Amino acid sequence: MRLRHIEVLLAIMRAGTISKAAELLCISQPAMSKALAQTERSLGFPLFKRAHGRLVPTREAEILFAESHKLQSDIDSLRSLARNLASQPQGYLRVGCLPSLGVSLIPEVVQQFHISRPEVSLRIQTRHTTELITALFTRDLDIGVAVEPPMRPGVTAIELGRTALVCVGPPEDTSPEPIEMAEVVTRNWISIGSVDPLGEFIRRELETLGLDGHVASIEAQTWYVARALAARGIGLTLIDELSARTGADRVSIRPVLPSLSIGVYALWRDGELESQVGKAFVEVLRASVANLGGSVTS
Repeated sequence: MRLRHIEVLLAIMRAGTISKAAELLCISQPAMSKALAQTERSLGFPLFKRAHGRLVPTREAEILFAESHKLQSDIDSLRSLARNLASQPQGYLRVGCLPSLGVSLIPEVVQQFHISRPEVSLRIQTRHTTELITALFTRDLDIGVAVEPPMRPGVTAIELGRTALVCVGPPEDTSPEPIEMAEVVTRNWISIGSVDPLGEFIRRELETLGLDGHVASIEAQTWYVARALAARGIGLTLIDELSARTGADRVSIRPVLPSLSIGVYALWRDGELESQVGKAFVEVLRASVANLGGSVTS
């Protein structure tokens, strides 16, 4: 099955008629009919039945359409990449990050990077840690940004800085004093679970402190939901300071004891961050971690 056959199938499935499909592919109606006949002859089975002036897809066409649709998305992405490379010969960078960093850190990074490198085209994706690492190996990403990622052979991980673990509560809690983690987990604690690296980091620390027996009043799974709940006085939550300072709702932010911090890392395939554009982006990442309240790792 050739790409042209896929184009013919997708066009007719979307348009419903030969004439409208021909318009989608910018060809004449006779040429479209000929292309369909060639496609069905090449495949060895019919794709459509004619009924009341419309083309009704066969079961085989439905199955092929489901798989071809995925392939078409990949082809569209490839065409988009080619256009970006043609229109932005100075540089094109694909960056992936955790969903939490996509809200807290990356907007600042993109803003600053675009000021210094307006000629560079960026593509930003949010993925979980294991997906980021896989995308680096498959070369779907140039740079990944994560917190406390697992070390993997073939992937370079550079710590950009560290962000403190803090306690977030309602805005009326104006105490500047640090709060013990033992107190947090006994005061309507809102947990973020242990699915993402930050949640796993907190789980390990609570276990080290002998506090892992406490059950959260609410498990929110994501930091932004936990933060929103804490803003409404429902309880207290433990998240990183970068995330704590992001969001529309006003909250109180207090240091926790013992003092803990979590590392923010840039990731790339070994030996594959040779471009000046990539190196410049990593330096903006490092500076932005500091600007948003983190401590820079030199």
